[in-house]
Amino acid sequence: MPAAGPVELFYSYAHEDEVLREELQGHLKILERRGLVKAWHDRKIVAGQDWSGAIDAHLHSAELVLLLVSSDFIGSDYIMSTELEVAMRRHAQQQATVVPIIVRPVDLSSEDAEDFPFLKLQGLPTDLKAVTSWSNRDEAWTNVAKGLRAAVMAIRARRPPAPAAMVRNTRGGGTSNFAHAPAKPAADDAVLQQLVGGVVGQVVQAQEARGQPPMDASAVDALRHQARVLVDVPDQRRILWVDDQPQGNRHEAAALAKLQIEVVQVLSTDDAMDRLQEDAEAFDLVISDWERAGEPPEAGLRLFTRMRDAGLAVPVVYYHGAQGGLRRQRADQVLALGAAGEAVLPGELLALVAKALGGG
Repeated sequence: MPAAGPVELFYSYAHEDEVLREELQGHLKILERRGLVKAWHDRKIVAGQDWSGAIDAHLHSAELVLLLVSSDFIGSDYIMSTELEVAMRRHAQQQATVVPIIVRPVDLSSEDAEDFPFLKLQGLPTDLKAVTSWSNRDEAWTNVAKGLRAAVMAIRARRPPAPAAMVRNTRGGGTSNFAHAPAKPAADDAVLQQLVGGVVGQVVQAQEARGQPPMDASAVDALRHQARVLVDVPDQRRILWVDDQPQGNRHEAAALAKLQIEVVQVLSTDDAMDRLQEDAEAFDLVISDWERAGEPPEAGLRLFTRMRDAGLAVPVVYYHGAQGGLRRQRADQVLALGAAGEAVLPGELLALVAKALGGG
Protein backbone atom coordinates (compact mmCIF):
# COMPACT_ATOMS: atom_id res chain seq x y z
CA MET A 1 0.00 0.00 0.00
CA PRO A 2 1.30 3.51 -0.85
CA ALA A 3 2.20 5.93 1.93
CA ALA A 4 -0.98 7.50 3.22
CA GLY A 5 0.11 10.96 4.41
CA PRO A 6 -1.43 14.12 2.95
CA VAL A 7 -0.21 15.46 -0.39
CA GLU A 8 1.73 18.69 0.12
CA LEU A 9 0.14 21.41 -2.01
CA PHE A 10 1.63 24.77 -3.04
CA TYR A 11 -0.39 27.75 -4.29
CA SER A 12 1.35 29.87 -6.92
CA TYR A 13 -0.79 32.97 -7.46
CA ALA A 14 -0.75 36.74 -7.90
CA HIS A 15 -1.84 38.68 -4.84
CA GLU A 16 -4.48 40.39 -6.99
CA ASP A 17 -6.15 36.95 -7.05
CA GLU A 18 -6.01 36.38 -3.30
CA VAL A 19 -9.81 36.32 -2.98
CA LEU A 20 -9.96 33.57 -5.61
CA ARG A 21 -7.21 31.64 -3.84
CA GLU A 22 -9.22 31.84 -0.63
CA GLU A 23 -12.33 30.57 -2.41
CA LEU A 24 -10.42 27.59 -3.79
CA GLN A 25 -8.86 26.98 -0.39
CA GLY A 26 -12.37 26.80 1.06
CA HIS A 27 -13.39 24.12 -1.42
CA LEU A 28 -10.17 22.16 -0.88
CA LYS A 29 -10.66 22.40 2.87
CA ILE A 30 -12.85 19.30 2.52
CA LEU A 31 -9.87 17.37 1.08
CA GLU A 32 -7.65 18.81 3.81
CA ARG A 33 -10.11 17.79 6.52
CA ARG A 34 -10.06 14.24 5.17
CA GLY A 35 -6.29 14.14 5.48
CA LEU A 36 -5.70 14.06 1.70
CA VAL A 37 -3.87 17.38 1.26
CA LYS A 38 -1.82 19.82 3.29
CA ALA A 39 -1.80 23.26 1.68
CA TRP A 40 0.73 26.09 1.85
CA HIS A 41 0.71 29.64 0.48
CA ASP A 42 2.82 32.72 1.12
CA ARG A 43 0.32 34.27 3.56
CA LYS A 44 1.55 31.67 6.05
CA ILE A 45 4.94 33.40 6.22
CA VAL A 46 5.31 35.03 9.64
CA ALA A 47 6.91 38.37 10.50
CA GLY A 48 10.69 38.22 10.47
CA GLN A 49 10.83 35.03 8.39
CA ASP A 50 12.94 34.84 5.22
CA TRP A 51 10.03 34.96 2.76
CA SER A 52 12.10 33.96 -0.27
CA GLY A 53 13.60 31.01 1.56
CA ALA A 54 10.20 29.90 2.84
CA ILE A 55 8.67 29.99 -0.64
CA ASP A 56 11.64 28.13 -2.11
CA ALA A 57 11.54 25.43 0.57
CA HIS A 58 7.83 24.74 0.17
CA LEU A 59 8.00 24.91 -3.61
CA HIS A 60 10.74 22.27 -3.60
CA SER A 61 8.90 19.97 -1.20
CA ALA A 62 5.43 20.26 -2.74
CA GLU A 63 3.98 17.24 -4.53
CA LEU A 64 1.20 19.30 -6.15
CA VAL A 65 1.66 22.87 -7.43
CA LEU A 66 -1.43 24.87 -8.38
CA LEU A 67 -0.93 27.75 -10.81
CA LEU A 68 -3.79 30.25 -10.46
CA VAL A 69 -3.56 31.72 -13.94
CA SER A 70 -4.71 35.26 -14.73
CA SER A 71 -3.31 38.34 -16.44
CA ASP A 72 -1.70 39.36 -13.15
CA PHE A 73 -0.20 35.89 -12.75
CA ILE A 74 1.56 36.00 -16.12
CA GLY A 75 2.48 39.64 -15.50
CA SER A 76 4.38 38.81 -12.32
CA ASP A 77 8.14 38.71 -12.89
CA TYR A 78 8.70 36.76 -9.66
CA ILE A 79 6.19 34.06 -10.55
CA MET A 80 7.41 33.71 -14.13
CA SER A 81 11.14 33.76 -13.36
CA THR A 82 11.20 31.87 -10.07
CA GLU A 83 8.09 29.92 -9.05
CA LEU A 84 7.11 28.75 -12.53
CA GLU A 85 10.65 27.79 -13.48
CA VAL A 86 11.08 25.62 -10.38
CA ALA A 87 7.60 24.12 -10.67
CA MET A 88 7.98 23.16 -14.34
CA ARG A 89 11.46 21.69 -13.76
CA ARG A 90 10.19 19.53 -10.90
CA HIS A 91 7.18 18.51 -13.01
CA ALA A 92 9.50 17.45 -15.87
CA GLN A 93 11.55 15.41 -13.39
CA GLN A 94 8.33 13.79 -12.07
CA GLN A 95 9.01 15.20 -8.63
CA ALA A 96 5.77 17.19 -8.58
CA THR A 97 2.51 17.56 -10.48
CA VAL A 98 1.71 21.03 -11.82
CA VAL A 99 -1.91 21.95 -12.55
CA PRO A 100 -2.84 25.28 -14.18
CA ILE A 101 -6.19 26.67 -13.03
CA ILE A 102 -7.63 29.50 -15.13
CA VAL A 103 -9.12 31.78 -12.49
CA ARG A 104 -9.70 34.89 -14.64
CA PRO A 105 -9.97 35.26 -18.42
CA VAL A 106 -6.60 35.69 -20.08
CA ASP A 107 -5.67 35.78 -23.77
CA LEU A 108 -3.40 32.78 -24.29
CA SER A 109 -3.18 30.17 -27.03
CA SER A 110 -1.16 27.05 -27.74
CA GLU A 111 1.21 29.20 -29.79
CA ASP A 112 2.31 30.87 -26.55
CA ALA A 113 3.52 27.60 -25.01
CA GLU A 114 7.18 28.47 -25.58
CA ASP A 115 6.87 31.48 -23.27
CA PHE A 116 4.27 29.92 -20.98
CA PRO A 117 5.13 26.21 -20.74
CA PHE A 118 2.21 25.45 -18.41
CA LEU A 119 0.00 25.69 -21.52
CA LYS A 120 1.26 22.21 -22.44
CA LEU A 121 -0.32 20.79 -19.29
CA GLN A 122 -3.91 19.72 -18.74
CA GLY A 123 -5.61 22.53 -16.88
CA LEU A 124 -8.83 23.27 -15.04
CA PRO A 125 -11.77 23.98 -15.03
CA THR A 126 -13.19 21.78 -17.79
CA ASP A 127 -12.63 23.34 -21.24
CA LEU A 128 -10.42 25.94 -19.49
CA LYS A 129 -13.38 28.26 -18.93
CA ALA A 130 -12.15 30.80 -16.38
CA VAL A 131 -13.64 30.41 -12.92
CA THR A 132 -14.96 33.99 -12.87
CA SER A 133 -16.78 33.37 -16.18
CA TRP A 134 -19.10 30.74 -14.68
CA SER A 135 -22.60 31.90 -13.73
CA ASN A 136 -22.20 30.00 -10.45
CA ARG A 137 -18.65 30.26 -9.18
CA ASP A 138 -19.19 27.49 -6.62
CA GLU A 139 -19.96 25.11 -9.50
CA ALA A 140 -16.70 26.17 -11.14
CA TRP A 141 -14.75 25.43 -7.97
CA THR A 142 -16.52 22.09 -7.61
CA ASN A 143 -15.36 21.25 -11.13
CA VAL A 144 -11.80 22.28 -10.20
CA ALA A 145 -11.89 20.34 -6.93
CA LYS A 146 -13.04 17.22 -8.76
CA GLY A 147 -10.04 17.41 -11.09
CA LEU A 148 -7.66 18.08 -8.20
CA ARG A 149 -9.04 15.15 -6.25
CA ALA A 150 -8.11 12.89 -9.17
CA ALA A 151 -4.62 14.43 -9.26
CA VAL A 152 -4.20 13.89 -5.51
CA MET A 153 -5.25 10.25 -5.78
CA ALA A 154 -2.81 9.70 -8.66
CA ILE A 155 0.02 11.22 -6.62
CA ARG A 156 -0.77 9.03 -3.62
CA ALA A 157 -0.92 5.94 -5.84
CA ARG A 158 2.60 6.65 -7.18
CA ARG A 159 4.17 6.86 -3.74
CA PRO A 160 6.40 4.04 -2.51
CA PRO A 161 4.83 1.66 -0.01
CA ALA A 162 4.80 2.78 3.60
CA PRO A 163 6.38 0.41 6.12
CA ALA A 164 3.87 -1.11 8.50
CA ALA A 165 4.01 0.43 11.96
CA MET A 166 3.98 -2.42 14.43
CA VAL A 167 2.70 -1.41 17.84
CA ARG A 168 2.59 -3.79 20.79
CA ASN A 169 -0.91 -4.71 21.88
CA THR A 170 -0.82 -4.26 25.65
CA ARG A 171 -3.92 -6.37 26.17
CA GLY A 172 -2.97 -9.45 24.23
CA GLY A 173 0.79 -9.11 24.14
CA GLY A 174 0.86 -9.20 20.34
CA THR A 175 1.39 -6.50 17.77
CA SER A 176 -1.01 -4.52 15.61
CA ASN A 177 -0.54 -2.96 12.17
CA PHE A 178 -1.53 0.70 12.12
CA ALA A 179 0.01 1.63 8.78
CA HIS A 180 -3.33 2.06 7.07
CA ALA A 181 -5.40 3.59 9.84
CA PRO A 182 -7.55 6.47 8.48
CA ALA A 183 -6.33 9.95 9.18
CA LYS A 184 -8.13 11.76 11.96
CA PRO A 185 -10.08 14.77 10.64
CA ALA A 186 -8.28 18.04 11.10
CA ALA A 187 -9.51 20.38 13.81
CA ASP A 188 -12.08 23.01 12.88
CA ASP A 189 -10.67 26.31 11.70
CA ALA A 190 -11.81 29.59 10.21
CA VAL A 191 -11.88 28.26 6.64
CA LEU A 192 -14.09 25.31 7.59
CA GLN A 193 -16.40 27.57 9.56
CA GLN A 194 -16.60 29.89 6.57
CA LEU A 195 -17.47 26.96 4.30
CA VAL A 196 -20.27 25.78 6.60
CA GLY A 197 -21.48 29.36 6.98
CA GLY A 198 -21.64 29.72 3.21
CA VAL A 199 -23.77 26.59 2.93
CA VAL A 200 -26.13 27.84 5.63
CA GLY A 201 -26.32 31.24 3.94
CA GLN A 202 -27.43 29.72 0.64
CA VAL A 203 -30.10 27.59 2.34
CA VAL A 204 -31.40 30.63 4.24
CA GLN A 205 -31.66 32.52 0.93
CA ALA A 206 -33.48 29.56 -0.60
CA GLN A 207 -35.97 29.68 2.27
CA GLU A 208 -36.61 33.37 1.60
CA ALA A 209 -36.91 32.78 -2.16
CA ARG A 210 -39.65 30.21 -1.52
CA GLY A 211 -41.62 32.77 0.49
CA GLN A 212 -41.15 30.96 3.79
CA PRO A 213 -40.64 32.60 7.21
CA PRO A 214 -37.06 33.03 8.46
CA MET A 215 -35.39 30.06 10.12
CA ASP A 216 -35.04 30.06 13.89
CA ALA A 217 -31.79 29.34 15.73
CA SER A 218 -32.49 25.63 16.15
CA ALA A 219 -33.14 25.23 12.42
CA VAL A 220 -29.87 27.00 11.61
CA ASP A 221 -28.01 24.74 14.06
CA ALA A 222 -29.53 21.72 12.30
CA LEU A 223 -28.30 23.09 8.96
CA ARG A 224 -24.78 23.41 10.34
CA HIS A 225 -24.88 19.81 11.53
CA GLN A 226 -26.08 18.57 8.14
CA ALA A 227 -23.40 20.58 6.35
CA ARG A 228 -20.70 19.04 8.56
CA VAL A 229 -22.07 15.57 7.89
CA LEU A 230 -21.66 16.22 4.17
CA VAL A 231 -18.20 17.76 4.63
CA ASP A 232 -17.07 14.45 6.12
CA VAL A 233 -18.45 12.25 3.32
CA PRO A 234 -15.30 10.39 2.19
CA ASP A 235 -15.82 10.63 -1.58
CA GLN A 236 -17.10 13.30 -3.91
CA ARG A 237 -20.76 12.71 -4.74
CA ARG A 238 -22.90 13.37 -7.83
CA ILE A 239 -26.54 14.41 -7.83
CA LEU A 240 -28.87 14.42 -10.82
CA TRP A 241 -31.47 17.17 -10.36
CA VAL A 242 -34.56 16.87 -12.57
CA ASP A 243 -36.63 20.06 -12.75
CA ASP A 244 -38.05 21.97 -15.70
CA GLN A 245 -37.43 25.26 -13.84
CA PRO A 246 -33.89 24.88 -12.44
CA GLN A 247 -33.53 28.60 -11.78
CA GLY A 248 -35.88 28.13 -8.84
CA ASN A 249 -33.29 25.90 -7.15
CA ARG A 250 -30.24 28.10 -7.67
CA HIS A 251 -29.56 28.66 -3.96
CA GLU A 252 -30.01 25.01 -3.06
CA ALA A 253 -27.68 23.97 -5.90
CA ALA A 254 -25.11 26.55 -4.78
CA ALA A 255 -25.21 25.15 -1.24
CA LEU A 256 -24.48 21.65 -2.54
CA ALA A 257 -21.68 22.95 -4.78
CA LYS A 258 -19.99 24.54 -1.76
CA LEU A 259 -19.87 21.03 -0.30
CA GLN A 260 -18.10 19.68 -3.42
CA ILE A 261 -21.23 17.83 -4.49
CA GLU A 262 -21.47 17.82 -8.26
CA VAL A 263 -24.99 18.76 -9.37
CA VAL A 264 -26.04 17.88 -12.93
CA GLN A 265 -29.30 19.57 -13.87
CA VAL A 266 -31.71 18.26 -16.53
CA LEU A 267 -35.18 19.42 -17.51
CA SER A 268 -37.14 16.26 -18.31
CA THR A 269 -37.66 12.60 -17.47
CA ASP A 270 -36.19 11.53 -20.83
CA ASP A 271 -33.08 13.63 -20.26
CA ALA A 272 -32.73 12.16 -16.78
CA MET A 273 -32.93 8.59 -18.05
CA ASP A 274 -30.34 9.34 -20.73
CA ARG A 275 -27.88 10.71 -18.17
CA LEU A 276 -28.50 7.88 -15.70
CA GLN A 277 -27.91 5.22 -18.34
CA GLU A 278 -25.15 6.83 -20.42
CA ASP A 279 -22.94 8.88 -18.09
CA ALA A 280 -19.56 7.30 -17.49
CA GLU A 281 -19.75 8.35 -13.83
CA ALA A 282 -22.59 7.06 -11.69
CA PHE A 283 -24.98 9.27 -9.75
CA ASP A 284 -25.42 8.87 -6.01
CA LEU A 285 -28.81 10.57 -5.70
CA VAL A 286 -31.64 11.91 -7.84
CA ILE A 287 -33.64 14.99 -6.81
CA SER A 288 -36.88 15.39 -8.74
CA ASP A 289 -39.76 17.83 -8.80
CA TRP A 290 -43.30 16.46 -8.86
CA GLU A 291 -44.78 17.91 -12.06
CA ARG A 292 -43.03 19.02 -15.25
CA ALA A 293 -44.43 21.06 -18.12
CA GLY A 294 -45.02 19.02 -21.26
CA GLU A 295 -45.06 15.70 -19.39
CA PRO A 296 -47.95 13.57 -18.08
CA PRO A 297 -49.16 14.21 -14.51
CA GLU A 298 -46.92 13.11 -11.64
CA ALA A 299 -43.81 13.14 -13.82
CA GLY A 300 -41.61 12.60 -10.77
CA LEU A 301 -43.31 9.34 -9.90
CA ARG A 302 -43.11 8.20 -13.51
CA LEU A 303 -39.37 8.85 -13.42
CA PHE A 304 -39.04 6.60 -10.37
CA THR A 305 -40.97 3.81 -12.11
CA ARG A 306 -38.85 4.07 -15.25
CA MET A 307 -35.67 3.98 -13.20
CA ARG A 308 -36.66 0.87 -11.34
CA ASP A 309 -37.90 -0.82 -14.52
CA ALA A 310 -34.44 -0.14 -16.00
CA GLY A 311 -32.72 -1.67 -12.98
CA LEU A 312 -31.48 1.68 -11.64
CA ALA A 313 -31.44 1.64 -7.84
CA VAL A 314 -30.25 5.22 -7.30
CA PRO A 315 -32.19 6.76 -4.37
CA VAL A 316 -34.72 9.46 -5.28
CA VAL A 317 -35.75 12.50 -3.24
CA TYR A 318 -38.72 14.66 -4.22
CA TYR A 319 -38.57 18.44 -3.81
CA HIS A 320 -41.93 20.11 -4.37
CA GLY A 321 -44.12 22.95 -3.15
CA ALA A 322 -47.29 21.23 -1.97
CA GLN A 323 -48.69 22.06 1.46
CA GLY A 324 -51.34 20.69 3.82
CA GLY A 325 -53.36 17.70 2.73
CA LEU A 326 -51.74 17.54 -0.71
CA ARG A 327 -48.31 17.28 0.87
CA ARG A 328 -49.47 14.46 3.14
CA GLN A 329 -50.87 12.68 0.09
CA ARG A 330 -47.57 13.02 -1.76
CA ALA A 331 -45.63 11.88 1.29
CA ASP A 332 -47.77 8.73 1.40
CA GLN A 333 -47.11 8.12 -2.31
CA VAL A 334 -43.37 8.52 -1.82
CA LEU A 335 -43.43 6.11 1.11
CA ALA A 336 -45.38 3.56 -0.92
CA LEU A 337 -42.85 3.81 -3.76
CA GLY A 338 -39.88 3.26 -1.49
CA ALA A 339 -38.25 6.57 -2.42
CA ALA A 340 -35.78 8.27 -0.09
CA GLY A 341 -38.20 11.01 0.97
CA GLU A 342 -39.89 14.27 0.05
CA ALA A 343 -39.17 17.85 1.04
CA VAL A 344 -40.87 21.21 0.70
CA LEU A 345 -38.41 23.42 2.59
CA PRO A 346 -34.71 23.83 1.73
CA GLY A 347 -33.64 22.67 5.18
CA GLU A 348 -35.68 19.51 4.79
CA LEU A 349 -33.99 18.88 1.45
CA LEU A 350 -30.49 19.28 2.90
CA ALA A 351 -31.40 16.87 5.70
CA LEU A 352 -32.51 14.24 3.17
CA VAL A 353 -29.35 14.75 1.10
CA ALA A 354 -27.21 14.38 4.25
CA LYS A 355 -29.05 11.18 5.16
CA ALA A 356 -28.77 9.72 1.64
CA LEU A 357 -25.11 10.61 1.07
CA GLY A 358 -23.63 10.76 4.55
CA GLY A 359 -25.95 8.76 6.74
CA GLY A 360 -26.47 11.78 9.00
